[in-house]
Amino acid sequence: MATTNRILIIGAFDRYNYGDLLFPLIIEKQLETYGHDFDAHFFGLVNSDLQAVGGKPTADIGAFYRACAVGGAHTSVIVAGGEAIAVTWNSLLLALNSWFKRTHRFHQRIGKVFDLNNFSRWVLGGKTELPFVFPKADFDRIDQLIYNSLGGSELDPALFSRFPQLADQLRQVDFFAVRDRATQKKLAEYGIQTQLYPDSAILISKFFPETVLSARVSSSVRKYVAEKQGQYIFFQVKNSYARENERLIARQLDRIATETASALCFCPIGKALNHDDHLALRRIAPYLETTPAVFDEVNIWDIMYLIANAKVYVGTSLHGAITAMSYAVPYVGVEVTKLNSYLGTWGIETLSRVVPLNELYAGVQAALQADRQALDLSLKKQREAAEAAFDSIQQRVLN
Repeated sequence: MATTNRILIIGAFDRYNYGDLLFPLIIEKQLETYGHDFDAHFFGLVNSDLQAVGGKPTADIGAFYRACAVGGAHTSVIVAGGEAIAVTWNSLLLALNSWFKRTHRFHQRIGKVFDLNNFSRWVLGGKTELPFVFPKADFDRIDQLIYNSLGGSELDPALFSRFPQLADQLRQVDFFAVRDRATQKKLAEYGIQTQLYPDSAILISKFFPETVLSARVSSSVRKYVAEKQGQYIFFQVKNSYARENERLIARQLDRIATETASALCFCPIGKALNHDDHLALRRIAPYLETTPAVFDEVNIWDIMYLIANAKVYVGTSLHGAITAMSYAVPYVGVEVTKLNSYLGTWGIETLSRVVPLNELYAGVQAALQADRQALDLSLKKQREAAEAAFDSIQQRVLN
């Protein structure tokens, strides 16, 4: 009898944040292409069911630990995407517990006298110092430990001082794929060897072409796309970047709409704590002379479809920009460091850096002049590289 392949896929899939919800979908879809049997199990820190917005249901961290302890099968763990190295228990509890979130503004002060990470780990039932760092010595029934599409361009060296065992634990990872050069360089400084591949979300257009998406999107989104015929700018912005910049952003967007003869499409990509796009968009809208279409309650298919059919994507979201890349749509990255690192690694030459908020118009002009062939070639290059990463992963996780 063939060995059963058990794959335990863990990440921040238990909150509504677009990029996080993509990872388990793409991993499962791509592994299915190899034709081997496997059982995939999905875990967050808590039980969740975000199927209504396109996500995978998750079991909690306790169920993950129990699954790791079961023998009798070829068992692999895939830590799926994002800034998983650096997140602490307390940073994740903020997104999951409304009471804890209300105390957020006091955390810096509290943290000087009280270990919030250990407290949060106790609340969530964690066993490791950091949520997604699993020492192989403590998980001896795991055959393969895989890190896929990891980012860390903003890794704080203080993290390695605070958790002295972290570097050694990361050196034990069997296959460590990072998504940008800055992350690779930072980890190499601690003797952590990684391989550079694009974010696996670049494959979404492979599995969810527009014909598939059109059957999954809401009727309002389908109608809007049909009416606008690609003559709209998709815009989102992280709340912290918009705060006190609402008038500046509105002036830039009005100029873009007027001078490019484009409609404005407002759509939040991140609603989890520290993203809150919907709050930013609500505050910007009153300052606009141009009336935007606002899609506040959306699923991941709506987001994909709106970006795939846009004239240009503009925003702070890394996975918004990667979605645009996946459908060969011109993109304007805004201000965020990890987005700048990704564009510098994988973006086409003319769109390889983020722009400040006061240069949104110039960014859109550059995007509209982008070489369409270059966008197509970039997509081809990234897709082939992402598939190569999965070829290596499947050799480890599928017998």
